[in-house]
Amino acid sequence: HMKDYDASERIGQLAILLLERFQSRKYISFVHCCVFGCIRGWNGHIKMSIEPLLSGYQIGMQTGDIQLAMSNAYWYLADNFISGQLHLAALKKRLEVFGEQMVEYKQMVFHHLLRPIEQVVSNLLFSTGEPLLLIGRDKEQETILIKAIEQNNSYLAVQMFIFGCVEAYIYGDYELAVNFVQKRHELGRKITYKRGYYGMTDFFDGLSFLAMAHQSSDQKWILSANESISNIDHFAKVSPSNCEHMLLLLQAEMKSVTGEVEEASSKYELAISAAERNEFIHEQAIANERAAEFFLRNGDSSRAAHHYGEAQSLFLRWGAQRKVDD
Repeated sequence: HMKDYDASERIGQLAILLLERFQSRKYISFVHCCVFGCIRGWNGHIKMSIEPLLSGYQIGMQTGDIQLAMSNAYWYLADNFISGQLHLAALKKRLEVFGEQMVEYKQMVFHHLLRPIEQVVSNLLFSTGEPLLLIGRDKEQETILIKAIEQNNSYLAVQMFIFGCVEAYIYGDYELAVNFVQKRHELGRKITYKRGYYGMTDFFDGLSFLAMAHQSSDQKWILSANESISNIDHFAKVSPSNCEHMLLLLQAEMKSVTGEVEEASSKYELAISAAERNEFIHEQAIANERAAEFFLRNGDSSRAAHHYGEAQSLFLRWGAQRKVDD
């Protein structure tokens, strides 16, 4: 609640030092889960947490601490998705392997939390010839969601709303995206712990609000977007390597909505280079796509074509074949 990132980082570092000092294997899984699953991503690049989480999982399995092992595995997979570090095909395989293991060891909480991530990854990866079923438009997911809400499992419902929003936004279904954000806010009143996913949640909230602001003159979208921008601004000060590109893209979109063409143009370019510098390939793709739409709206078709081309090639490098085909 206090959001004292520096203090939590110092305590985390102390925990890691004590582990090394006393060579205590039985606490590794616990410490890695706390430090690399909850703290380190707010203070350094998310990718730096990925390997320690995998080792937290492996050691937890060896020491018989199954629940902690699976918690490490969950964060390992979530961080790989959020950071875009792993090609989606490789991520899908790992999601399947860990998912099966979670069922085998009856760790159903983590298994359920992985389902929305798995669905988004599958929907981005390739075209099966079947019509695309986004989380909010899929009967099976709808059933899981209704059940989660009935059973008062707000965490699972919130998880579906978060990743459902990401997926809907990427596929341009902005009304569905903001519908997920609003439902999440309604449920969020029952939950004390908010899952920010190192800025990803506020980032896609803000992008969805701004997409609606492009389509409607209702001021509520601008007000909601400003709230997301203010949160990301705070995160970017704490963890620039994770959030700098997010802030720049949200600012670019806001400038575009308010008609500040030169400032918007410059912010889009800065957002793209920050995403590239910090290796967020999927968000670099999104920044290029938004820039392309901006230049098209403003009559610069050659720059628009350049950015559309960049977006497509970056989405393909991430593994989002179906997004490109669409």
